[in-house]
Amino acid sequence: MIRLALALLLALLLQTTPASAQDCTAQTTDFDFGTVSLRAGAVNQTEGSVKITCRGGPISAVVRPVGICLTFGGGSASNGATPPRRFMTGAGGALLEYQLRQTSGGAALSQIFVEVLMLLGNGSTTVPIYADIVAQSVQLPTGNYSASYAGSGPAGVQMRTGVLTCNILAQNQPAGGFQVRAQAASSCDVSTTALDFGNIPAQIARPVDKSASVEVRCTDGTPYRISLGLGQGAGVSDPAARKMRNALSTLTYGLFQDAGRSQPWGDQLGNNVGGLGAGAAQVFTVYGRIFANQVPNIGVYSDNIVVTIAY
Repeated sequence: MIRLALALLLALLLQTTPASAQDCTAQTTDFDFGTVSLRAGAVNQTEGSVKITCRGGPISAVVRPVGICLTFGGGSASNGATPPRRFMTGAGGALLEYQLRQTSGGAALSQIFVEVLMLLGNGSTTVPIYADIVAQSVQLPTGNYSASYAGSGPAGVQMRTGVLTCNILAQNQPAGGFQVRAQAASSCDVSTTALDFGNIPAQIARPVDKSASVEVRCTDGTPYRISLGLGQGAGVSDPAARKMRNALSTLTYGLFQDAGRSQPWGDQLGNNVGGLGAGAAQVFTVYGRIFANQVPNIGVYSDNIVVTIAY
C-alpha cells in the first residue's frame, strides 16, 4: 500500500511538473472615459477587458486547465490600500477618483482568478473589466486626467500562473500595462432656497419684500448665465409681473437682481445674470416683491420657478 501511494505521488509529480512550462501573457485594454462632466449626479462609466493567452507546456493531454492570478495595484496614483482608492492626475496635481471593477457596480478590483483551458498546448480567455468615476466635484479643474499601470510591480499588474490554482507550481510572469484617461469638461451645479413671503395682509397697502438665494458651483474659469423662468402664471411675459395662484385668484409679484427691485431677473439675455466659475460656491440673492394695492382672496398662493444654468 505504501509503495502504491508513493508510485501515485511520483506519477502525479511527473505529470504536473512540466505543466508549469507554459508561457502566458496578459494584455489589458486602455480605459478611456472620453469627455466627462464633474457635476453632482453625473454618471461616467466605461469598460474594457484583459485577454490572457497561454502557449506551450505538454501536449500529451488534450485539454488541461492553467490557473491564472492577476493582481491589480492602484496605478500611478492611489492610497495604497487593498483594494485601493484609485486616482487620475490632472493639471496642478488635481486628483480625480475612479475605480476598476470586475462586475458593473461591484466591488473594487483587486485580484482576478481565471482558468485557461489549454487545448493541445494553446489557450486564451478574455475577462471584462468595468470602470467608473467615483467622486464628482466641480472644484476640480477642467482638462486632461490620466493614470498608468505598469506591467509589473505592486502598483501595476502582476500575473502568476499555476496548475489548477495559482499556488501549485506557480510562476510569476510579466503582464502588460495600460492607461486610464478622461477629459473633464466645464460643469456646474446649482441649488436654491425657497422664496417665502410669509403671512401678508388681505389688503396690501405697501410692497412686501423678501429674498431667496441661488448657489452656483462651476469649474474654475467657466462662464455661465443664470436664468429664472417666468413661472406658471398664465400669459406672463414680464419677469417683474409674475403671478402666484390660489385656485382662480392671482397675486402679482416680481423677481429682481438688486435690492432696490429695479432690475428684473428673467430668462432672456438682457435680464438674466452672468458669472465666472471659481471652483467654489458663488451665491446670488434673488429679491422678491409683492406689489401694493392688491386685494387677494384669503388662502395660500404659490408659483414654481425653473432655475437654468447655461455654460
